[in-house]
Amino acid sequence: MPVFILDNLRSAFNVGSVFRTAEAIRPAAVFLTGICCRPGNRKLSHTSRGTHAVVPWRYFSKAPDAAIWAKESGRMLVAVENSNDAVPLWEARFELSSAFMFGNEADGLNPDIAGMAEVSICFPQTGKRKCINVSSIAAIIASEIQRRKWLESTGLSI
Repeated sequence: MPVFILDNLRSAFNVGSVFRTAEAIRPAAVFLTGICCRPGNRKLSHTSRGTHAVVPWRYFSKAPDAAIWAKESGRMLVAVENSNDAVPLWEARFELSSAFMFGNEADGLNPDIAGMAEVSICFPQTGKRKCINVSSIAAIIASEIQRRKWLESTGLSI
């Protein structure tokens, strides 16, 4: 089961949207860290449209603790960021049960957990700003996970 680790996301809208994305590719889980709002928050509940009640989630006060837990549970850590060493999503090698780590809207991914990643992935953008919303990139990654699951189920190569 893939895990989406949200590193100090400030927006309840973004957190709720990630819950909806995780539910769409069930099974999947969401790990919330630091200042992320948690289920029970009115804005998150509204945006998640109830998916927060069916998607497994866990809260960690510090993002590195979430990454360590995911790693110790056998998951590959995947940093999602626009770094110089990031591999385009569709070329990256990752397991379907990986833990995908998403950074804060203003500050990006915490360097402490970015350094723990086995691979960094990005969605190449041709726009000038290169600032796609974190919940949108989570949905793009979910789409790639589903595509790979389908290929695997049909016996086709990835």
